[in-house]
Amino acid sequence: MSLLLYINGQLIDLDAGQHIAQTKQVNDLNSLDDRQASYTNKFKLPKTANNIRAMDQMTLTGNSSNVPYKKNSCSLFNDAGECFVYNGWAVITDGGDYYEAVVYDGIIDLFKEVEKDTLATIGLDELTHEKTPETVVQSWTQNLPYRYILADYNGKRIYSRGLLGAPDRINIDYMVPSINAAWLWDKIFSHYGFTYTGSVFESDEFKNLWLTYPKGVENSGDIVFKSTPEKWSWYNSSSLGWKIFSTQYYEPEVNELAEGSDLRHLKVDQTANYRLTVKGKLDCTQPVNLVVCKNAENYGQFMSHHYENFPQLFTAKENIAPDTEFSFSKTIRLEENESICLVFTNPDDRFFFNFVPMLDVTLTRLTTGEMDFSNALAEFSIKDFIKEIVYRFGLTLFKDKYTNNYEFLSLTEQLKTPPVTDWSSKFAKKLNESYIYGSYAQQNWFRYLYNTEGAFHNDHYITVNNQNLAESKDSIKSKIYSPEQQLTFLDEPTNIYKLWEKEVVEEPEDNEPPVTYKSLDKRFYLMRANLRPGNVMALSSELGSSILTSQYYRESFTKLSFGDIINTYYAPLQSILEKALIVNAELYLTDSDIANFDFKKLYYIDALSAYFMVNKINNYIPGRLTKCELVRVNYTPAYSGFSLPVVRVNTINIRSVVQLTPLTYIINHETNFTPVNSLIYQYSPDGVNWKTAQVQQSPRQPDTVITPVPATHFRVRYEATKTLSNTFILD
Repeated sequence: MSLLLYINGQLIDLDAGQHIAQTKQVNDLNSLDDRQASYTNKFKLPKTANNIRAMDQMTLTGNSSNVPYKKNSCSLFNDAGECFVYNGWAVITDGGDYYEAVVYDGIIDLFKEVEKDTLATIGLDELTHEKTPETVVQSWTQNLPYRYILADYNGKRIYSRGLLGAPDRINIDYMVPSINAAWLWDKIFSHYGFTYTGSVFESDEFKNLWLTYPKGVENSGDIVFKSTPEKWSWYNSSSLGWKIFSTQYYEPEVNELAEGSDLRHLKVDQTANYRLTVKGKLDCTQPVNLVVCKNAENYGQFMSHHYENFPQLFTAKENIAPDTEFSFSKTIRLEENESICLVFTNPDDRFFFNFVPMLDVTLTRLTTGEMDFSNALAEFSIKDFIKEIVYRFGLTLFKDKYTNNYEFLSLTEQLKTPPVTDWSSKFAKKLNESYIYGSYAQQNWFRYLYNTEGAFHNDHYITVNNQNLAESKDSIKSKIYSPEQQLTFLDEPTNIYKLWEKEVVEEPEDNEPPVTYKSLDKRFYLMRANLRPGNVMALSSELGSSILTSQYYRESFTKLSFGDIINTYYAPLQSILEKALIVNAELYLTDSDIANFDFKKLYYIDALSAYFMVNKINNYIPGRLTKCELVRVNYTPAYSGFSLPVVRVNTINIRSVVQLTPLTYIINHETNFTPVNSLIYQYSPDGVNWKTAQVQQSPRQPDTVITPVPATHFRVRYEATKTLSNTFILD
């Protein structure tokens, strides 16, 4: 039998009689953290003129071939058209007189494509936004790929009850958004041109899975001006009913106002949103209005300018009664070098102050937290993210041979409800059996990361009741952090997803807060989002803005502890490991078996009285027995109380042909039926023109046939049903 090898679309020369041993595998049950690709052994490619051209002059002096450094598309067929590898990955090296090649197949495409990429690679700019009450509420009321989920992030208190029938309040300043894992998963596959299928992706456990922003980003404010009551005076008009207030002096360590600010007009040095807060008590003769004016420097310097001509920004407070405390706070937008001033006015009547007004004025430059997912996820590799999903649902990947679709099956689907094939006729002999020594321990731990050293409250393990194994090992180490062990109370008990570190100030200075909050980084958490109906006020204390909404989402860690994950998704594996058995056996396999092999099936072998998952097919070479690793599965076919009629397709399989003399051959074959009439043995020198061979009557099976001329191709035909065997090509 000859092989046809194509690399980068070009047919490659192979030595006569070249064998390429193939190893097929998809998921080694000996190792929980490993998902594997199929591969060939390293084989030689002669340095013929054709092959040198195909390798772009690789190894020739002065060459600039890119073949050793890139993904080389590779397909492998036999001369009967059976496809072993379609669009696999060939790695080419120099072997001196030959090129050397290894071909990888299966899930290699996916993991090679994403190998060096992070989640930022797929483009997340569409998620970038500023954290405001409006954007937070949008994530609660619209179908967005990110969502703000009410939880304790170890920052300032988020949730507070409304008083006297007022709505409850959610302070967003110390919240962070989470990105939907299903949306991110779909984004990854579409970015690389892959598709995926699997029932798990329709489950609520997958759709309602959220990955947090990995660091604390708060809304904040920098005070650029602050004055206490004793440091205010006013510019008074005795003939007009208005007065413009000014500071007596500045405090340089507090103020960051632009050059040019005077005692009445506060000029800012950069474009931003500013929050103006005024508190006070007026001892005046009549009620007055407080108006904020902008860019009024020239007006305030001249007595002839009446207040109505001032460029007013807004009226802050109307009808402030004498000897009554008042306050207001408003966010305004100021461009660089713009200024504001405060004006008290009573346009209809003259008024005056009996004493200097008691005013407390603060101007704060606001910094809105920008949520930039591309930057935040730049260090989380796509490969690690895929593994996190695979771990949490106990999945195995199966790549379609001819397309870029990946099917993901759970252990339940693989081991409890699989398609089944009878391979009893292919069994040759058992070599040995093993009991998964070395790869498992008695306790096989699934581990989260933790903020506190020594914590393990959301970890768990798979038990193997085998006292000959090591006591314990870490089988899976997640890149995700666990929430803290204790709960706190918001509107109900909640987990703590620590993104800020609280630091208590033992002896705070004047105006220094007793507790400070340090943002943590690179802390990824997973959570679920549960909808909560009810009117709440989303607000930002720092930005001084709020918005009312009728619903929000709060966190849940349901089915995310590794104890829950193991019990939900790994129970079928635990049943295998109770009496773990791996059989190494030799099987009669054909090109058709290899080309069309399906790892998703279970295989029954009568001689071993059990169903098996094929863990690995080792070094298949046509015409030889193939060593396979078989994992025994506790599988019982479903019984419905009656049997359906079985339609059986007759098959004939030539396992081997041995040449005794130039014209005499022994043909060893098998059938899945008992022939009523004689079988016809056919031969051909070229695989095109077939003749019937003479059968020697003794011995039978294997039969000895005689041909008048030397032959290389053999097949068996059962005339009664027109059944043809495979074509066996003698090397």
